[in-house]
Amino acid sequence: MPFLILGLVLIAGIGFARWASARHAAVMAKGSRVSAPTAHTGAEIALKFLKSEGVDDVQVVEHNALVSDYFDPVRRRLFLRRDVAQGLTLAAWGTALHEAAHALQTGDALGEFKWRQSCIRMSRYLPTLIVIVATALAMFRVMPPKMAMFMAAGLFLVLLLLNAGSIPTELNANKRLRRFLEEHLRNHGQAHSRLEELLFGMAMREAGDLLRSPRYFFLSALPGTGKSRPAD
Repeated sequence: MPFLILGLVLIAGIGFARWASARHAAVMAKGSRVSAPTAHTGAEIALKFLKSEGVDDVQVVEHNALVSDYFDPVRRRLFLRRDVAQGLTLAAWGTALHEAAHALQTGDALGEFKWRQSCIRMSRYLPTLIVIVATALAMFRVMPPKMAMFMAAGLFLVLLLLNAGSIPTELNANKRLRRFLEEHLRNHGQAHSRLEELLFGMAMREAGDLLRSPRYFFLSALPGTGKSRPAD
């Protein structure tokens, strides 16, 4: 019975992760076909937003890698893929603005943001490691296969809950954009509405990272597979 309950809850969690990933992919695909309402690239609109909030210590860095489009609070750098940094679409704006908004999360909010980043990393890399360990334990008869599966499922559920539970930090970043968007897009009501949808999709972006764990694990976590955090 415990295994059945765990299985049902895990299925529900995976269903949420799949929905979140699909939502992000759908709004980004749609936004990539819509031109930005003003002549600013993703990097330019992000810097314009930060300047309007009195933030002038953030540097935008173009970074094409498996892990990109994120804000580094330690070095105060906004890493964006080239198509986002130089993009003139609503999708580029949504990505750049959402990540730039994290620069405004200071004090207690900064601690929450760093915890959110830790949850994302755990969701990306630990699931594959858990499968490898659980399989090894079962193969070498250190643990009965059923127990190994139960352990893995339980850890997956914990990771899903940690990821989902820290999503409010992403929504908080979006809230910090409201005043700027209301002023900058005062005469572009339709673009404003579409951008709100894109920003929500960005808040959900990493909710499905557990489902993509093998890709992250084998392409960026193992030695020699690349750098997700560029050197100074």
